[in-house]
Amino acid sequence: MSTIVTTAPLRLRPVEEQSATVSRRKRGLIYVRVSKARDDMISPELQVGHALTLARSENIDVIADPIMDLGESGRGFEERRIEEIKQMARDKQFDVLILWIWSRFGRNLRESLQHLDTLMDYGVEVRAAKEDFDGKTTIGRFAIAQMLNIAELESNQKADSWRDIFERRRNKGLPHSNRGRFGYYRCESCPKWEFGKKLDTCPKCRNGILKIDPVTGPVLAQLHHDYAAGISVRRLLVGLNRRGIKTFTGKPFTSGDLHAVLDSGFGLGHVRYLIPELSHQVVTNDDGSTKKKRVNRQRDVTAFLYYGGAHDAVIDDPTECERIWDAYTKRRMAQSGQSFFSNRPRYSLSRHLRCSGCGGRMQTALRNKKYRRPLIDDLPNPLDVTFRRANHLDSKSCPANGTYVSLAVAEKWFLEWLDHEAQTSEQDAEAIATRMAALKTQSADDQALLTRHERALKPFSLGS
Repeated sequence: MSTIVTTAPLRLRPVEEQSATVSRRKRGLIYVRVSKARDDMISPELQVGHALTLARSENIDVIADPIMDLGESGRGFEERRIEEIKQMARDKQFDVLILWIWSRFGRNLRESLQHLDTLMDYGVEVRAAKEDFDGKTTIGRFAIAQMLNIAELESNQKADSWRDIFERRRNKGLPHSNRGRFGYYRCESCPKWEFGKKLDTCPKCRNGILKIDPVTGPVLAQLHHDYAAGISVRRLLVGLNRRGIKTFTGKPFTSGDLHAVLDSGFGLGHVRYLIPELSHQVVTNDDGSTKKKRVNRQRDVTAFLYYGGAHDAVIDDPTECERIWDAYTKRRMAQSGQSFFSNRPRYSLSRHLRCSGCGGRMQTALRNKKYRRPLIDDLPNPLDVTFRRANHLDSKSCPANGTYVSLAVAEKWFLEWLDHEAQTSEQDAEAIATRMAALKTQSADDQALLTRHERALKPFSLGS
């Protein structure tokens, strides 16, 4: 009995396609990350220089300016431009991603490997100029994982060192940082603190204990007294800004600045530290995996532990300090229990109106309950809603002396503007109608094509 052997035909790409693929040079994209951005940093130029050297030696064409994440930590990926790089990889805009060293990509082993796998799935090769391994080989993948693991180890060791530093400062009654605070200063001979520059100290203030400022210290004491007595925040702010009193950084006071000063409790002799369990939250990804994400939202007094500080309070009597602090926290907790903030706009023109005098965003205010009209669709009557420049109430800084307009008047003006914008010629109207019809046809075709694909894939999905 004879056996018939069949061979599959050999399928080759056309010669011209092979030559085009072989002759095309690889396209490169440089990625730079610096944990802390500052004016005198040289790390970005160093990283770009080494990456360009690798590109020249490997005949890689750099297609665009380097993508830079300045001032971004390597432990997280949400605030960085990694998603932009992945989108470029999906669009086949480059072939090689060039780093300086592997720690520049990330200091989180698990997430770094996930993003690297995604890039490699799109056909992108990832190279590090100073730690160059071939990620397509088994040994190369192992070496890359080890370098990322070392980067994560270094980051964790630095975090442990900072935790030890903060614990030592807490045990000494010192605040989290010692740059200075409103109502206090370090000493007469120390240079003034400047944003973004290293804090210099002299032998007189090496102990880190701040001293009461003779000018702003009494102001801070009066603020604590007035707030505990029930005086409104607006009245306190107007008084501060009319007298020309600035924050520690030299800016006019806002309500957020005032609460930040008083919430710290520093003027009453306290130092505060964030409760560790509230610094991060666990986030579940779409694929079911979890990760820890730092919580950067504004926190109230319940998110901190308050300790006795080594510095002097701006009020001499410790009993009076405790009384004022209890009154302050009681009032703050009553306010934080009210739901002021929401990401959803409440009114038709929320977030759209700007002050004609200073260009600032307008906020809303409601008429007194005693004089409000009946609700319309469970919302206040537009005549009872007023848009105004809230910051002008605090600092009186608007050149037009503040702008006020009711929602009813603003909606009327907005509709008139829409009518004016909608007036087009017949030719423009026909062009718009033609374009809309073409888009609807294209959308219908795309939907039909998607339906056919879903039907074709349905047996496979059931079998899996």
